[in-house]
Amino acid sequence: MLSHPHHSWVRPLTFAVVVASAALVAPAALAGEVKFGVEPLETNDAGAITKAGRAAATNEIKSVPGEEIWPLHVWAKIDKGAPGPLYVEFYGTIPGSKKRYRAWAYEHSSYDGETYVSLSFELKGNVGFNRDRSYGVEVTQLDDKGKNLELASGKISLVYVEGEPEDDDEPEDEDEDDELSAQDELDSLGGNEGGGSDEAPPAVPPPSTKKGCSIDPGMGAAPGVLVLLLLGAGVARRRD
Repeated sequence: MLSHPHHSWVRPLTFAVVVASAALVAPAALAGEVKFGVEPLETNDAGAITKAGRAAATNEIKSVPGEEIWPLHVWAKIDKGAPGPLYVEFYGTIPGSKKRYRAWAYEHSSYDGETYVSLSFELKGNVGFNRDRSYGVEVTQLDDKGKNLELASGKISLVYVEGEPEDDDEPEDEDEDDELSAQDELDSLGGNEGGGSDEAPPAVPPPSTKKGCSIDPGMGAAPGVLVLLLLGAGVARRRD
């Protein structure tokens, strides 16, 4: 039992050396974080996402009704970011296979190495996105050697919203109806209700300009009667 006393510490030492070697060669994990919203996510004065912002975050982004346009708002926490362009890359998978491809990337050229970033842009169907599909999202930068460095990652699903159906029946013109009602009231006040004619009364012909005698049955007959009475009185005097 005492012939191999040195073997009792060899295995623990070997295990410790393997673990230490793995820690030295393994890349450092970047503790980044990314959240998505249909509206800008609430942050505090320092740019960190608030409790309300986290509650509003979602992985399902709805399109503009009837259009293949998805407004997207991104909040990200960047671990050890460096001044220089920051990219938000979107990756899809070819249907029927697991082959991954980059659909599109957004460049934030004014990134200055800050810890928190809030970005807003649109994803469009004509630049590589498809309705009702899911995409992997990576926030990346290029390191000094030109290698893509992943700072944070997430996933979103693009939901297509149908537009409202077009109404073929044109609505009645309320202003025209109001004008007709007002005209009907005026016609009623003018005694034109009940099927009255809209025609004007016949024109009165002008007085005749022909020469000749005319008898006026009115006051014009009085002088003739007086003349007859005077003639009768003269005859009576002569007989006397």
